Amino acid sequence: MAGSYEAILNKIAIYAIIGAAIAIGIAAAAVSAPTGGPADTDTGMQQEDTVATTTTPEDAGTAGDISEAAGEDDAGGSDNGGGGSDATPSDARMVDVGVLIPVTGDLASYGVDTKYGLDMASDHFNAYLQDSGADWRMRLVAEDTQTNPIIALEKTQSFDSKGIKYILGPSSSAEIRNIMAYVNSNNMLLISPSSTSPKLAIPGDNIFRFVPDDSKQGAVIAALLEDRGIKAIVTIYRGDIWGDGLFETTKAAFEDRGGIVAEGIRYNPEITTFSSEMHALSGLVAKLHDTYGRDEIGVLLISFDEASHLFNSAVEYENLQSIPWIGSEGVTGAHTIVDDERAAKFAESTGLMALQFSASDNDVFKDVRDEYERRSGATPNNNYVYASYDSLWALGLAMEAAGFDVQDIIEQLPDTVTGHTGALGNVMFNEAGDLGVTDYEFLIVADGQWAPAARYDAATGEIVDYQE
Repeated sequence: MAGSYEAILNKIAIYAIIGAAIAIGIAAAAVSAPTGGPADTDTGMQQEDTVATTTTPEDAGTAGDISEAAGEDDAGGSDNGGGGSDATPSDARMVDVGVLIPVTGDLASYGVDTKYGLDMASDHFNAYLQDSGADWRMRLVAEDTQTNPIIALEKTQSFDSKGIKYILGPSSSAEIRNIMAYVNSNNMLLISPSSTSPKLAIPGDNIFRFVPDDSKQGAVIAALLEDRGIKAIVTIYRGDIWGDGLFETTKAAFEDRGGIVAEGIRYNPEITTFSSEMHALSGLVAKLHDTYGRDEIGVLLISFDEASHLFNSAVEYENLQSIPWIGSEGVTGAHTIVDDERAAKFAESTGLMALQFSASDNDVFKDVRDEYERRSGATPNNNYVYASYDSLWALGLAMEAAGFDVQDIIEQLPDTVTGHTGALGNVMFNEAGDLGVTDYEFLIVADGQWAPAARYDAATGEIVDYQE
């Protein structure tokens, strides 16, 4: 499969030239054309007027607001080469795939990155289909869940009513918990690029996750705490299925290493101000100072984008600024932290170190990273870009191999993933349909930007600082 991907990348430049030439012709025609004509169509995440395999034109979903959130004028990617309406024959079948991403809400900054990953994958995969002479194309129909489990269920039901049985997303475990029963009972397939709660690692269901579950992350956090000489922690964490699960696995793993997990603070995910929580956290840290030195106490933060609000309250307490902070994957690479000068300064002064599962450093990874930079003007801060990219390719290749029946695709997916080399490298699903053992990397905030600092080697269990 890797060879097929490399072949299509070599043709991307050719498609870009062809696309540019066609674009010039369209622009010239537009000068004399009357207004009010039919809108351009594209295989990216946008509303489509062409008939799809699973939806009628009036049912096709829209994602214009999603493109705007990602800072683009066009939801599709035909201007970036590959895919696009120019590469789609008029008689090609359009296979609709639902996309649930958080353009707004607590994971909005990750939603933007997920959208970029899926857009790139859609362009590249449809170009691959064209190159192979396939008679079908994949079309993404995207909806904003607002990181809200109730809205995620509504969008899922809406997809099902339109005959859309395949879903990429959603991002959070709370959303998946709320839709999993519906997905399983209505013969739908869901692939998430970022949900990690161990409570959702269920063998035999219709849900796959292109990330390892948090039983691994909790163990890695415990290893980092021990490596940094931290003997006691206070945890502040989201009161939802993801936050509760990661707190429990980290607590167990750190206590197994002889660490002390003091009373923590479980907060309502819907709050946006943290003055009372930070006052309580300061008091809990003060109690630990009776037994432990300043460098032996740490704060573990299990949070999403609201971390920036939390930091803006934490700066009021000297004892919260003078001890190390450790962040979960929900914090890693968050734009909301580095885009907020006060929050970024707090993260840097406390040496905030946040982790995420590692991607590879192969050619696919580099190509996706470089194209992300061309499209967005920035470097990816988190690896959900690559997980999103690989999840679409896995779904598409499974469709190519097994057809479009949901159960046939579910049976095919593990073999497809094992045989395909993507941006995450050579990975495989475990019995629950999640990624298996993986390395992790740690990022810090330096000079107002996220920067790599260390890595965890799953094979050895060691943490290696990059400066070493």
